[in-house]
Amino acid sequence: MKSLLIKIGVGISLGVNLTVFSYILYNSKMYDKRVDENRKFIKETIIEEVYKQIKFVMPKESGGVNVGSK
Repeated sequence: MKSLLIKIGVGISLGVNLTVFSYILYNSKMYDKRVDENRKFIKETIIEEVYKQIKFVMPKESGGVNVGSK
């Protein structure tokens, strides 16, 4: 009976260890994927905002050049 309880305890311990290990691997993989998606989103947003700001700051038309008093 004592041997059976030890075997059950070892089996449960192995199962818990495998579950925790697989969860850590899955979480690590998903974390890397989220980081890559966030970097892509931030990069696209920055590029879009830069173009918006450039269009906002640029004048609609250019006038003559002011060379002072000649």
